[in-house]
Amino acid sequence: MVSAPSLQVLQGPASAAEQLSALKEVKNDIVGHDQRKEVLVKRGLVDTLVAILSSRTAGKRRSGSSAAPQTQDDELRLQATLVLGSLANGGAACVAPLLAAGTPKVLLATLSTAHAPPKLVTAALQTLRSLASSWAAIEAGLHGQDLGTLDIFTHGSNDVYLAVMRQRSSTPAARLHVRLAADIIAISATSESAKSALAHSSVLETLAALLASYAIASKQVDYRGDISHLPSPPPEQALPSIISAICTIVTGSTYHVHRFFLSTPIRELFTNIWPANGDQRHLFGPRYGFASPGGEPLLPPLHVPAYGTTTYYGGSRAFPALASLQPQERRGIPSVNQVTQGGDADHANAVCGWLLVLARSMQGHDRLVTLRLLALVNHAIDADVMAAGHRSEYVQKAREREKQLVLLAVPLAVTLVRTASEGKLSATSLCEQQDARLVKEEACDVLALLIRHCKELQVAAVDAGAIKHASSVLKKSFDNVPLAKPMWSARSADPEQLETSGTRRMGSRGLPSEILHAMRCRQGALEALAAIASKEDVHRKAIVEAGVVACIIEALKPYPVDFAEKLVAKRGQVGPKDGNTTGVILAACQMAKTMSRSVSLLRTSLIDAGIAKPILQLLLHQDMAVQLAATDVCINILSEFSPMRDDMIAEGIVKTLTEHARSSSPALRLSSLWALKHLVLSTTKEVKVNALEELGTGWLVAAIQGESREAVPIPPGGGGVSVGLSTPNAAGEQVDLLNPSSMDVDEPADDDDEDYEDEDEDGEVMYDESSSTHYQASQLRSTLNNPPPAFNSNSYLSSVREMEQNLALQAKRDDVAVQEQALDFVRNLLTGDDCAYMTDHLLTQIGSVKIFDMLTAKLLPLANSLRLTGSMSRQVYNPIEIVLSTVHIINHFANALPRHKQLLIAQKSLLQAWLPHFGHVDRKVRVMSVWAINSLTWIEDDSDRKEARQRALELRAVGIEGVVKGMANDPDLDVKERVKTAVRQFDLLI
Repeated sequence: MVSAPSLQVLQGPASAAEQLSALKEVKNDIVGHDQRKEVLVKRGLVDTLVAILSSRTAGKRRSGSSAAPQTQDDELRLQATLVLGSLANGGAACVAPLLAAGTPKVLLATLSTAHAPPKLVTAALQTLRSLASSWAAIEAGLHGQDLGTLDIFTHGSNDVYLAVMRQRSSTPAARLHVRLAADIIAISATSESAKSALAHSSVLETLAALLASYAIASKQVDYRGDISHLPSPPPEQALPSIISAICTIVTGSTYHVHRFFLSTPIRELFTNIWPANGDQRHLFGPRYGFASPGGEPLLPPLHVPAYGTTTYYGGSRAFPALASLQPQERRGIPSVNQVTQGGDADHANAVCGWLLVLARSMQGHDRLVTLRLLALVNHAIDADVMAAGHRSEYVQKAREREKQLVLLAVPLAVTLVRTASEGKLSATSLCEQQDARLVKEEACDVLALLIRHCKELQVAAVDAGAIKHASSVLKKSFDNVPLAKPMWSARSADPEQLETSGTRRMGSRGLPSEILHAMRCRQGALEALAAIASKEDVHRKAIVEAGVVACIIEALKPYPVDFAEKLVAKRGQVGPKDGNTTGVILAACQMAKTMSRSVSLLRTSLIDAGIAKPILQLLLHQDMAVQLAATDVCINILSEFSPMRDDMIAEGIVKTLTEHARSSSPALRLSSLWALKHLVLSTTKEVKVNALEELGTGWLVAAIQGESREAVPIPPGGGGVSVGLSTPNAAGEQVDLLNPSSMDVDEPADDDDEDYEDEDEDGEVMYDESSSTHYQASQLRSTLNNPPPAFNSNSYLSSVREMEQNLALQAKRDDVAVQEQALDFVRNLLTGDDCAYMTDHLLTQIGSVKIFDMLTAKLLPLANSLRLTGSMSRQVYNPIEIVLSTVHIINHFANALPRHKQLLIAQKSLLQAWLPHFGHVDRKVRVMSVWAINSLTWIEDDSDRKEARQRALELRAVGIEGVVKGMANDPDLDVKERVKTAVRQFDLLI
């Protein structure tokens, strides 16, 4: 090996010329030879290279040399960097010694050197990208490995990326540097700390500025503003890298998504495209999708319904980003002033439309990354719609955007999934082969992200054939694949090669790239199918018919704990069926959870496939994220209609779940308690008693009482409305942070049509005219009467950040959710034929005084009151979920034996606390309250008639009878029917 003597030269005293010659020999000798790389690493090559690079970089900083001709020091730094890059390309095994030697730090120092030669900057960025890629491959592989920290996103390093991306030079080297910097961010900025650092250090805004600069330079928009503050437009080849970097930073954070599309460059992109004189004729051309005599529109014409008496032309009714550009004089269409000042809804829709146009102009993986960003922005806007409380104008815009995605985005994504499933590799160049590989890995994942939360998008995906194509990808991921080269074991080290430090110790080799590719394809396919199956039972049955249930079960099998150590011994025999990465297991659990929502599948396909056994094993997995995912599956397969429940109880799942319920993880605590709630519903009293004992009455009482007490205001005269902890949304309204639209883990969200059923045609929330409870009309009407105020993006971003990042607020929300599940656990203990027995058992174990005191506390106003406007204030109560669960328990006491009814009716303080909630704004609270009254006034037999009359008199004395009779004109039909029964029973008894 010719590089061994060269290494001795580098490690001994030598001239710069000798070192330069030795570096070139080492570089040429190790390219493509992993064995040689390992030998040299064990002999201290990494330490030597880092020392050379550090000393030469420090010398450059002290000398302050200019960028004039390339010096010998520059050439030495370049060659040392190239050798480090070759080692970084050596795969996962080289990552550990490179990190131990501080390679990222010295490379960043090289980049921060003033007047560094372009070739050196290119080499340093390429080496960082290679190191980040190898590090990410380990992270995506086996669990339980100590990867070390890829510390390349600190305050100082982010300044380096900013300098690279903000340079005004338009040379080929400068453009390449922008793409490499974006690639590094896209590949390795996966931790929350890295994302936050990049978002808060102007890196995200700079990436947005590059995207805007490209849009202007490529004439995608007729920008009429000043562009001097924007960076040089990146080349088209760099655009996917820039978009991928943005996606990486904003993924998992609604706040970061908002920071992107509300950033100054993106906002200006859509507020400076109109000429000052108001002439918008230039907008009606092919560039914006409108028909014109001179050419074809970019977007196909869409057949859409009329808007009032005016029909949008050019397809803009389904494409709101373009609808906002129509002539102002057309009735029903927002003016330019409304678009630019009426909040961020129009702006966000415009961003979605622009990204869709951009995606349609791309192909392959480039199209995928743009669709990913489109999906992330769309979800963030949907979060705004939910925060707006389904106000009419937000709902309308959401439906318009939804139609846009149904007709134009989903077919693009499904086409890419079909390409991935067919697996036809027509690519000839290495670049095209890499593009095809990435499409196979990411197409299903992007489709899942796009359709995950919307039933209409899921239907559109199924209509386009997504089930067939995603199922094909999943099945093919289990096929045996030939490895490019067999796994090899290093020769025994001689005394000169003893690994004395981390810089000379090779790391784990991880999975072969071919197996890792199969895992990524498998994970994406599972995520896509899980998204498709999340809401519609017909989709779940179609997935079963596609024959993938066995694949789901196989995907739940983790790799053995010692699998990483056995990789070398197996020497290339590892295959796609030997186990699954953590990411695949999490996706398979999500798939199992969505499929198990179907009662028929639980009783047939899933039980036949044996889903219970792997889920029981995953509950004991060492990774808490896997434990949580498996527990989420248990929520469904432990329900009363599941035939697997008895077997899982026999296997000891009660003890496992109760241990998880006492976990330090709020999510695992909540999910475990939710599963226990389902487990005790309609089961034997022995199981209920055992679950209560394992959980512990002391822990249960503490969970019900909670660590904090949240609040909702109930206006004078009744009618609670859940506000709790609130913050302004884009419309300036107070948004409930403690009560999202759905906190279900095991059930899909309600359909949109059900969500909007309480609104009249123009968006005003309906209420009972006879009630003293009044609610604010939606913002639509006030917007029509008064111009909207100027939108303050900084203020709105602050509110979004508060909702997402306030740890105290999140802890309170978690606490409220646990309280709700703990109350529901008690409710389900009192359900069924053993209701009387379990009521006595609960009263004995906890104590009647303690139980009724807890229930009273949940219904009483809290100690503080919520100030609304001026001097007005309202009593503050617990959130709707807590109140509803409490009333459910009251109803079960009322359904028990007459002595339990008498015990309940004797709780005067509880009845007084209950009284205001008969006028609650939530119909479910009102319905359940009247149900409980019907149960209390029900005559069990002749011996109970006297007690029933006494109970009715007590209810009259408290004032409940009068309140119930006043509900005869309740707007909810179910409430009115229950009230009729209650009034009839009161009249019969009194």
